[in-house]
Parts: sequence; structure tokens; C-alpha cells
Amino acid sequence: MNLTADSRSLAERILSIEPVESDIFMGSTLPEAPTFGKVFGGQLVGQALASATETVDFGKLIHSLHANFMLPGDADMPIYYRVQRLRDGKSFATRRVDALQNGIIIFTLVASFQKEEMGLEHQIVTPPSVPDPDKLPSMEELGRKGSTDPRLHRRYRNSTPTPETTPWPVEVRFCEPANPTDGPPSMTYWFRANGRLPDDDALHRCVVAYASDLAFLSESSAHHGFLHTITGTSCRMWFHRPVRADEWILFVMFSPIAHAARGFVSGQMFNRKGELLVSLTQQGLLRAPRAPLATSAKISKL
Repeated sequence: MNLTADSRSLAERILSIEPVESDIFMGSTLPEAPTFGKVFGGQLVGQALASATETVDFGKLIHSLHANFMLPGDADMPIYYRVQRLRDGKSFATRRVDALQNGIIIFTLVASFQKEEMGLEHQIVTPPSVPDPDKLPSMEELGRKGSTDPRLHRRYRNSTPTPETTPWPVEVRFCEPANPTDGPPSMTYWFRANGRLPDDDALHRCVVAYASDLAFLSESSAHHGFLHTITGTSCRMWFHRPVRADEWILFVMFSPIAHAARGFVSGQMFNRKGELLVSLTQQGLLRAPRAPLATSAKISKL
């Protein structure tokens, strides 16, 4: 059944792309899409992945990607995704995608696709013991209680959706209070797409890629008590099992190191059965906000 634009979930509409010519697609930033002052990094990943998927044989699904963020995207301009077909094999396919604005590459993605097949299996990691998502407050409920609620991550206290605003494309439920400087630099939350998605495995993986950037790198800086001047430089994702982005997924993240103005974060995503779905890492630029200059201070011209 074909869904009309009005009936699709916001996440699906955000990741929609239009073919321009052979292996070139166009995406845009919807007025109701989160931007944080620029094109949201997850949108670039999701739209680029959707573009690459359009050029791959049916039956091959994304299993790994490596993305590099080079310049901030302008949310008021369209984004053109140029796909390069690096390899097409019987089991695997590889694509490179360049995202351009004003003819300048602002983002690149290399994605590997694989035909589903049977093989050896094991899993030695288990998810942490956390409350069930149905027992946790939504971001809207936290917003009604006030922006100082400790369970609401500080990055979102000024942008929390309320009944009077457009819902977020992704529903998030934090598992513990956000205490940036207390304890290890880690965070755990449940998430799922707002609204039902069609039974399209490729779309669900694109939505998970989009959602992965919502608070991932922020955990590396939150440990130091600030959430500013954060810019992702690269991220990697590995999809281990089929995912449903409109069902609850537990996102567990940890920042083992920050050094030389760079923060590094690793993460794992589990379903409610405890199965590991996705492993991912991200590195980004972290710079402490500079104190404003006093208005009376004289600035040297040297």
C-alpha cells in the first residue's frame, strides 16, 4: 500500500529523497525537523544512506557504514547526494555518497551492503538492567514538569516537545538522571520512531542511523559540564540483526576518552529481548566555550 505524504511518520518524511538524475538525489530539511542551528548530522547520515540504498539490488541491506562530517549544512538549502558505485558483487555491494551544497562537499559516507545469509552466531554482551520504557516518562512529560528535571538531558531542555509543538520524529525515554559530572561519562535511553513505519527493512535501518546522532557525542562533553561547540567529525555503524525502528530500542553509550579537543563515544543498541542490534562509534570536536570578552577591555591589534 502506498502511503501519502500526509500519512507518513515524520521520521520517514525527513528521510525522503527525490531522484534528480542517474545516481544523484536531493534531500531537504523540513520546517518541523530538528536542526540545532544547522542540518542535523543524523539527517545527513539517514538521507545519504537512503540515497545509496536506491542504487543497490533488492535483497542487499546495509551492514556497515563510515561517515565523515566536513562542513555544517545549511538547513534552508537543498542537499544533493551523489552516489558512486564502487562495487557490485554476488553477496556485497559498496557505495560512496557525497553530500553537496553550493557545489561543495559537506559530508561523505561509505556504505557496505550484504545479501542476508546464514552463518555462525554468538553474543557475549548483555544489555544493562534498566526500567521498562513503558514505566519511564516521555520527554513531553518531563517538559511539563519543568526544564530542571534531572532526568531530562540538558541538551534538550530548551527544545523539549510539548503538546503545543510539533512532535519529535523520535520518541526518547531516558533511563536515569542526567548528571554530567557525576559518575562515568555514560548514558542509556530507549528510543523509537514516532508513528508506525512500513515493513521496509532498509527504511528501518535509515531511521536508526538518523536517530543514532541525537545525543551520542554529547555524552563525551557532558562529563565536563558543558554541551557547546560540539561537532561530529566521523561515525561508524555496524548492523548485526534486523531492526524495527518503530519498536523500542535500548541505546547504551559510553565515552572512554576525550583528548586533544576530540571526544570519542562507543555505543550499542539492543531490542527488548536483549539481542544486540547495532554497534557504533563516533568521534567529534570538543571545545570548551570561551568566556566573552569584557566590553571595556581593549583589544590589541597585534
